[in-house]
Order: sequence, then C-alpha cells, then structure tokens
Amino acid sequence: MTNQVLLDPSNSSDEDCCPDESLFAIYHSTQASCVPATRNFIGALPIELLLAVFMHLYRSSRRLTQTGETWRLDDPLSSLFPYAPAAVCSMWCLVLSRVPEFWTRVVIRVDSQHTRSRDFRRYFEWSRNLHLDVIITRHHDEFEGDDKREKSKVFKATRELVMHIKRCRSICFNVMYSSSLPSILHDFHQETAPHLHTLKLKCKVDDGGSPHRKLVHWSFDAPRLRHLYLDARNFFEVCVDRNNWLRRLHSLNSLSVSRYRHLSDQGIDLYKLLRAVEESPALAYLELKDLHFSRVRPWTIVNNISIDLISMNLEDLSGEAFSEIIGYIDSAPHATRISRCAITTCRHSLISGGVAFHDLSADQDLMIPLAHWRGRTLSLVNCACFHDDFLRDMIDGGPHDQSFACKGVKELYLVNCTKFSPGWLKNMVLKRRSLARRSIFWRHDREALDWTFPIVAPITLISVEGGPVLSKKDREWFEKNLGSFHWDEQVLHSPFEDSGDSDHDIHGG
Repeated sequence: MTNQVLLDPSNSSDEDCCPDESLFAIYHSTQASCVPATRNFIGALPIELLLAVFMHLYRSSRRLTQTGETWRLDDPLSSLFPYAPAAVCSMWCLVLSRVPEFWTRVVIRVDSQHTRSRDFRRYFEWSRNLHLDVIITRHHDEFEGDDKREKSKVFKATRELVMHIKRCRSICFNVMYSSSLPSILHDFHQETAPHLHTLKLKCKVDDGGSPHRKLVHWSFDAPRLRHLYLDARNFFEVCVDRNNWLRRLHSLNSLSVSRYRHLSDQGIDLYKLLRAVEESPALAYLELKDLHFSRVRPWTIVNNISIDLISMNLEDLSGEAFSEIIGYIDSAPHATRISRCAITTCRHSLISGGVAFHDLSADQDLMIPLAHWRGRTLSLVNCACFHDDFLRDMIDGGPHDQSFACKGVKELYLVNCTKFSPGWLKNMVLKRRSLARRSIFWRHDREALDWTFPIVAPITLISVEGGPVLSKKDREWFEKNLGSFHWDEQVLHSPFEDSGDSDHDIHGG
C-alpha cells in the first residue's frame, strides 16, 4: 500500500527537501551529464520501489555488535547513506526524509565541502525523536594545509548538536585544529546526555588556544558514557584536580588523551594526569598520544599512584614520560602497544601479556624494556631495531643457560621488519625449544600455549609479513618445527591503520 504521507505534496516542497549536494560533489558531474529523460525516469520511480531500495541500502549500512545494531564504521563519505541517494534528486530526498530511522546518523562536514547550517538542521529534524550518532568531520584528504574557517564551522555545528544532546548515543569530532574543538567545560555545561555512550574530541594539530575561565559548579551528566576520547586541553579542564569528571563516570571503560605540543617548553603535568586516571572507577583501557609533559621527575620521593588496566596504548611520548607511565601501571595489562616512543631510557620492565612495538627507529634498544619481560606475545611493526643483535640476546642465557631475556615469549609477529636474518631467527627458535624440552615434554605446540616453563618458553608461532628472503630449506624447517608458521616477503605499505584512526567513524573517500 502506498504511503499517503509520502505522496502528500503539502508535507514538503522541493525547496524544503533540497539535498545537501555540497557533501557529494561527485553527483554534480553525474547529474549534469544526464539527459532530461534519464532524470525524469529517476524521479518517476514508484514510491514502493524507492522505499524497498532505500531500506536495502539502510540495512547494508548497519552492522551487528555485542550491544546491538549500529551504523557501519567503514563507509566512505562519497557513498554515505542516506546522503548519497538524497543528493540524486528532490523526490528521492523527499522520500528519504520521511523515514526517521534513515537520519539517525548525522554527518556534518567542516572542510571545503562543508555542510550548510540549514542542511544539518534538517537532518536533526528528519530524525524526529530517535537516538542519534553525530559525526562532525573532514574528508581524509583535507587534513593538510590551512583552514581559518574551521573553527566557525565547528561552532555552528556544535550549537545545533547541543540542542539535541539528550538524544545522542555517540558524538565524534574529528577536525584539524584543537582550537576548533568544543569546550566541554562551557559548551556542554549543565547539559544531560542520558543515552551517550561514546564521546570523541579528536584533532590532528594542537594549535593552542586561550584558556577558559574555570566554572566552580560545572556539570555535564552522561551516566552511560563508556568511551571517552579527549584532547589534552579539554581533559585538563574537566578531569584534573577537584573537577575530576572521571570520578562521576562509573561506566567509563576506555579513555584516550591526545595532542599537546605547546610552542614553548611548557608541558602538561604528567602526575596530575595519572592521578586523574587512577580515580576513574572502572577504567580498563588507556591511550596516551602525542603529549608533551613538564615536571617529569617527581617532586617527592614517594608517588603513591597505582593504575590497574587491561590494555594500554602509548604513542609519540618522550623517554622519561614513557618510563614514568610504565612504572605506575601496577597490574599486568593484557596488551600494551607502543608507537614512536623513546624506549632506550626506560627504567622499568614491561609486564603485559602481549607487547606490540610500532615504528621504532634503528637506534632504539628493544632489550631495555624487554629484558625481564615475561609475556607470551611479541609483535613488531616497521621496527628497524629488530635485528640480529636482538636475536643474539634472546639466545644468550648466561654462563649456564639459566637467565634468558623475554623468557616467556612463545608467539612472534613481524610486519615490515627486514633488518634480521632468517638464520639467526632459526638459531634462536632451535635453542629455546631445545632447552624448553629439557624441563617439560609436549607433543603438540598448542598443548604448551598456557604452560609456564621454568627456564625459557619455546617459540610456537612465527608470522612474518614483509620480511627478508627465506630459502626453501629454511621454510621447510620452520614449517616442520613450529605449530604455526607464516612468511610473506612482500612489504606491506599500510599494514595497520594509524591508531589515531583505528576507530574510524567515517572513512573519507
């Protein structure tokens, strides 16, 4: 049966349902080249058929998660539903605007093809009273150069967003400058977001900004918030000292703090940050990225900070800051990822079950944080410091083969590491497996995965992507002696997304 609301011209004029064609420049050339007959045919399709097609597009844009159904995270802007079909013609836009579920993902661009204010106001209106996922972003090709108008564009979008914040499930800002980001302290003051589970304020560059006046009785109520990504300036405004918002976020599971590169030598206080993190009641995942700290050394001999985590990600930190952070992690996180940090000055050993190093230069010494590490899984991606000297250190068990570095490692993943030789890797595997068998016998490697070996654990898995050339003889030896083995010599140009974008909300395209 035809939906009479959709057919009633009094419900909306062509002007009212005009699509946001500025978002999708690709459609301009397409429509301009179409002959009138083709355009008329597109606009004359039966409403029932259009609804069926749009419903199929809607469902293909959704995905199932552990907490229910949500929007897909990998859709490119150029084909984003419902914006791409809404840009085809006014009739399609009219039909789409009458289904509120289609508009529960509000995407606002703040780059050269920015979304006009009147358009994103319609998106909010068309979603009626349904819960929303709001994304304020730039195309991935537009994070370079200069955009003096970004701040004003973000301000307009934020002002409209706050009017609907009670309906928001997730909010993500992904902009160029830190000064463009909203201030939680002022823009969200006295607001309530009962359904908000994810809040992300991300920028590529810290360009400073004027400090905001402190509010004595600041409040922003988000009782269901589980994932919080903040730039350092927002974090220090609402999470440090007496304001610590983290204390009130009893459902918070993951926290990311990023981007502080002051033009002077002045940095943020590492210990205030760690103290605030420690006071978070349920935090399990912590990420610290591209932060410049001051007062790295403690003012007092005793700093009674203790942080319990499941997983941690550290990126672009100085050696002293990296060492201090590692020293305050009391529990053994399940996994720690370290990217572009200075590890050679670390005074503490890692204690994670799994450690992943990314993008380390040849002058870094892996043995310093790993010498006394007891974890099982070691991953290295684009690490020039993984070479034969490191493998020799893993073979050296001291005068009586009783003291091995990385004694618990069983699984080794290497991506784009080419500075080692397969021969030394083979020697390391052979010696450690031979010594492990002296203490415990096992038939299959999978049996030994959870066993604790008194002297040194056997290597049971090796995976190499983008490694040195492997001879046929060595390949046969690894395949015969390891429970799991993979070796590909082709270098991967983008083996992993940058972790700053690992939680992509929308891919540019």
